[in-house]
Amino acid sequence: MPTRRGFINEAVGSAAAVSAAMPLALTSAASAEDRLQTAKQGIKIKIVTAEPLLVSYPGGGIWVLTRIRTDQGVDGIGEGFCESAESARAVRAEILKIAPSLIGMDPLGINAFVQKFKHLGKGRFWTSAVAAMEIAMWDIAGKIAGKPIYDLLGGALRTRIPVYQTWGAFNLEKSIEKMAAAKAEGVQMLKCDPFVTLPWRTVGVRIQDLPRPEDIKATENYLARLRAVLGEDYKIGCDGHWRMSVEGAKRMAKAMEPFKPVFFEEPTSLPNDPEDLKAVAASTSIPISTGEHFETIEQAASALSSGVVSFIQPEVTWNCGILETFKMTSLAEGMGIRIATHGHVSPIGIRAASHINAVIPNLFFQEHPGISWQDWPETLFEPPDRVEAGHVILSDAPGLGMKLNEAELKKRQIIA
Repeated sequence: MPTRRGFINEAVGSAAAVSAAMPLALTSAASAEDRLQTAKQGIKIKIVTAEPLLVSYPGGGIWVLTRIRTDQGVDGIGEGFCESAESARAVRAEILKIAPSLIGMDPLGINAFVQKFKHLGKGRFWTSAVAAMEIAMWDIAGKIAGKPIYDLLGGALRTRIPVYQTWGAFNLEKSIEKMAAAKAEGVQMLKCDPFVTLPWRTVGVRIQDLPRPEDIKATENYLARLRAVLGEDYKIGCDGHWRMSVEGAKRMAKAMEPFKPVFFEEPTSLPNDPEDLKAVAASTSIPISTGEHFETIEQAASALSSGVVSFIQPEVTWNCGILETFKMTSLAEGMGIRIATHGHVSPIGIRAASHINAVIPNLFFQEHPGISWQDWPETLFEPPDRVEAGHVILSDAPGLGMKLNEAELKKRQIIA
C-alpha cells in the first residue's frame, strides 16, 4: 500500500512528467491538449532567476518574499518567515546564498532541493530561506500541471478551511470588542497570550524565575474576563510564548484549568524539549501544543517523541516549506495529534498552509490574521483570500492561486 510520503514524491514526479517544459502552453488557460503537445516536445524547464523581495506591510512590518522565474515564462512566488526588519534582512541574506545554485535547475525537483539545502545551513533564517524558495517551486509546479497545489498533494478533503485568529496578545481591553466581533462573524476559535505581566525572554534560554505569583493572578483575571465575554464553551487557545520555567508552567497550568483552554502552547523556554513537555503535561489536564519553532522534520520527531503533545502549530514559511510541513502533519497523524498551523505571515504563507490543510485528515484549525493584527484583504496579492463565516475558501486556481500586484509591489518594495 503506498505511503503518504511516497505519494508526495510521486506527485512531484508526476508534475515533472507533465511539464517537460511548455513554451506557449504554460498559461493557466492552456488546454490539456496544449500541455500534452508541448510535453511531447521534450523541452526541459529551467530556473533563470531567483530573487528576494522585501516588502512593507501596514503597521510598519516587513515581509520577505521570493520570486522564481523560468525560461518558459512560468513564475512562482514564496515567502520566508521573519519577525522584524533585522530578521527580514537576515532571511534575505540566506536567500541570496541559495539563489545562484538554483539557476539552471528544474523547478519541479522540489524533494531533491529540500533534501540538499535544508542541511547546508543552520538556524531559522536558513530554513526560512529554504521555505521561501520551496513554496515558489510548488507554485510553479501547480501552474505547469494546471492544478492547485492541494491536488498535487493528493487532493482536497476540504476547500473550506476553519480558521482561528489571534487577539488580545497583551492587552485584553483593547482587543475584547474585536474578539467578540470575530466570534459573531463565525470565527469558531480565538487564541490569546493571557500572560500579560510576563516579561519577554529569548527562546531557547532556560528560565528559572517565571512566572511570579502576581503573573498567575493577572492571568486568572484575564481569562475570567475573556470567558465572561466569549462564553464558557467557546474555543480559546493560550500561547505561552516560551516565557516560563518548567515548574512555573506547571503552576500556571493548574491556575488555568478552570477556564478550559483548548491548548497551552509553548509554555516553557525550551518549547520543543521532550522532557520539559512531559513534565508540564503530567501536571495538568490542559492539552499541550508546540511546533511553531520546528525547523525540520527531525526536530518535530524529537518533540513528538515525548508522547504528550496533542496539537502542533507548524509554520510553513519557517520549517523548509510545504513538503517538510506535510511530512510533519503525517507524523502527527500517526500519533493522533491534530494540526493548527501557525500563520503570522503574509497571504503567501497563509495560502501555502491552506493548501496543506485542505488535504490533511488531522486538521484542527488554521491560524489566519484576517481582520486581526493585519489589515485584510491585502492589496499586494491578487486575488485576496476569501474569508467567510470563519473559513478560508480555497479556489481551484493553479499553483498557490495568487499573484503579485506589480503596481502595488513598486510602491512597497524595500530596496536593501
